[in-house]
Amino acid sequence: MEFNVLIGGEGGQGAFSVELELTEILTRLNYYFFAAKHYMSRIRGGHNFHMVRIADHPVHALNGGKWEMIAALDDETEALHRPDLREGGIFLSREMTKEIGAESKRLFGEIRSANTVLVGIVLAVIGVTPEKMAEAAESGKAEYLKKGGDFAVRWGIAGAFPVSAAAVCPVKFDGNQALAFGALLGGCRFMAGYPMTPATSILHYFSEAQDLPVHFEQAEDEIAAINMALGASYAGVRSMAATSGGGFALMQEGVSLAGMTETPIVVAVAQRPSPATGLPTRTEQGDLNFILHASHGEFPRILFAPGSIEETITLARKSFDLADRFQIPVFLLTDQYFADSVHVVEEEEIPLEVIAREYPVFDETYKRYRLTEDGISPLTFPGLSDALVKLDSDEHDEEGKITEEPDLRKRMVDKRLKKMGLLKQEAVLPTLYGAMDAAAIILCWGSNRLIVKEAVERLNADGLSVCVLHFGQVYPLTPAMIAPYRLEAKKRICVENNATGQFAGLLKRELGIAVDQNVLKYDGDCFTVEELYRTLKGLLT
Repeated sequence: MEFNVLIGGEGGQGAFSVELELTEILTRLNYYFFAAKHYMSRIRGGHNFHMVRIADHPVHALNGGKWEMIAALDDETEALHRPDLREGGIFLSREMTKEIGAESKRLFGEIRSANTVLVGIVLAVIGVTPEKMAEAAESGKAEYLKKGGDFAVRWGIAGAFPVSAAAVCPVKFDGNQALAFGALLGGCRFMAGYPMTPATSILHYFSEAQDLPVHFEQAEDEIAAINMALGASYAGVRSMAATSGGGFALMQEGVSLAGMTETPIVVAVAQRPSPATGLPTRTEQGDLNFILHASHGEFPRILFAPGSIEETITLARKSFDLADRFQIPVFLLTDQYFADSVHVVEEEEIPLEVIAREYPVFDETYKRYRLTEDGISPLTFPGLSDALVKLDSDEHDEEGKITEEPDLRKRMVDKRLKKMGLLKQEAVLPTLYGAMDAAAIILCWGSNRLIVKEAVERLNADGLSVCVLHFGQVYPLTPAMIAPYRLEAKKRICVENNATGQFAGLLKRELGIAVDQNVLKYDGDCFTVEELYRTLKGLLT
């Protein structure tokens, strides 16, 4: 049982406020839901629409079928979306939403109350009683929601698509909030960035963490942000930066500095369609190769690309520990779709333990870049002991002093690259959905995880033999990550949001696994379950 609603309008009309308030109340009422948005790169005007899928079971993707309800705050919504209304669905025309606005202004003295009234209409349609609305309402808004219920009764749509509230202890997260939360659990104590969609809300979460031992700095640009984070890490606090493609391009020299100085840092990169400014408010997985090869020189790194709220929290938390242990940059790849989409997760599924940083002390014989068997030199921080912590962007000796001696240069490069063997031992294994002996396997990474999972569940319900292998770690890749699944014996299809099959290419280069077919989407929109189900079914039958 589920209900899919689309709210469309111009930027500035309040469609986002409707989504935000609706999802807050649905969480309080113990509903399962998933919400995503499609918005233009402008503050006012244009056409934006917000999509909410409400169900009596966990949902983590857009269905992609017909809408049970569409609410039009502008005329363009009717022209673009009414053809996608299911038979017997509810369409609130522009004239009807104008009536909601006029009535709200007359009763409550302000037009903004109309957004909450619209929320009340949606709640009434799925069967929420006035009493339940009042219990879940924010202070002073119960009357607005009740008025929405009155509209629903007047128009004969109250209870038209009932959905049961079945979630237990639900918690609401969007992708960026989950990443920020995971970073805090990882012991992050300093964050720097410059606003850039779709990473900006990560900055907002840190800036609002007033009661936590973390400092946020809005830098003048991305060059300053990465260097501030490196400086804070050198001084002794776990640090991160967050940006998107164009901003990450400016961070390249700083990332290379982290590679040479072996300074731990975590960088979140929220992908969007490129090149250049591209589609700044839409989604894509087009920066994998860029981040994999970012910066000049050769040095080890880890790339994570989580695909669920729980995985995002877990991998963000883990990133800081790995960055510290191996003294490397760790990258968290997300994208606009996942960054902005809103999920409900069960409270017990969220890890809450904070990973604290260790602060070892050394005497005056300390050598920051001591040549070791495993390539990991002792790490400490200025002011903790008699150890002098020296570093330089030039090649250096064990103490951190500049050197141009060829043999030492080679030994230092080898020392840094030795860490790759350790990183492979720590690799996060991919997640399998479905039967291991399935005839076909769908390979995916990052935000497509739960979309592909639901599409494949439908395929298996149709009698096909399909499983999913999702990679939350996309580099380094190791044979152990795929060994149990006998990929060579299966039909292999790779699903990703870019034009050239970047992850499929990486699988071929790193593991010698070629896919039989790519399913690629790069128009700025995410896959929907229905779309992917139909595409995959066509390839498998």
